[in-house]
Amino acid sequence: MGPQTNNSSRQPGFTLIEVVVVMLIFTVVIAMAAVITRGVSAAQKRSITATRMAGVDAALLLFVQQQKRLPCPADGSVESTVATGVEMGGGAAACTANQQNGVVPWRTLGITENDATDGWDRRLTYRVAPSLATVGGMDLSWCDPAGTEAPVAPAAGRICTVTCTSATLASCTPPSAFLPGKGLPVRDNTGVTVLMDPNAVPHTGAAYVMLSAGESGGGAYLRSGILGTSTVGDGTQELKNYASLPYTPGVTYYVDNSLIEAAGVTHFDDVVSHPSVMSVASKAGLGPRAH
Repeated sequence: MGPQTNNSSRQPGFTLIEVVVVMLIFTVVIAMAAVITRGVSAAQKRSITATRMAGVDAALLLFVQQQKRLPCPADGSVESTVATGVEMGGGAAACTANQQNGVVPWRTLGITENDATDGWDRRLTYRVAPSLATVGGMDLSWCDPAGTEAPVAPAAGRICTVTCTSATLASCTPPSAFLPGKGLPVRDNTGVTVLMDPNAVPHTGAAYVMLSAGESGGGAYLRSGILGTSTVGDGTQELKNYASLPYTPGVTYYVDNSLIEAAGVTHFDDVVSHPSVMSVASKAGLGPRAH
């Protein structure tokens, strides 16, 4: 018999090409998993943000019911302590400061700081028209739709006449005379279309504007009091929503109208709440009385 070949010494294994192919497949799978995970995480954080903002809306509504005015912002540029989260400007003395660094005043509203942060753990920015933070600033209960009292200046400081009776409609303040100049203007994220305007007919100013800086995070305060920086290039309209900017009468705030935008040019991922003056007053039981 001829010599026999011993095959038992041969060990099965991968060639270099097979190893490279496996590594490439593994890399692709890991990359796909990372993308999916980031997407799910971002969606979860936006959902958390929406839930918390709805909670703050409810807390603001309760505050209006009890105080008949809106609170001023708290100072977001200070680190969390037992003294932070309180409204600036002296409360009922109105928001006499420029509301720079303004965030939701969680302690004044009786909620926790966590309740007043978004899904990315940043404080919610907050602005309010000063006239709505004065004593009785949100009270339309003495306004009468049948009233014929003429508008007076300044419109933003107008209150409803408390001596109004059905027999003296000429002295009764109609909502149309109370609302001019009340609230904040709001545009879409292109900066062009006006969505809410306190100085145009009908007068639909926003009672307040509360916003999250979204995933990018630019312009929102952290719990440390440090202003967050953006993970992408914020667009022109997002830059105007930074909490570090001072309040200026007539300033316009922006909302996302779901347009597809180019990141870094017109990027906008802010999440915004902007209920009208009339809607907040009505839900708080302070709307115009039935004639």
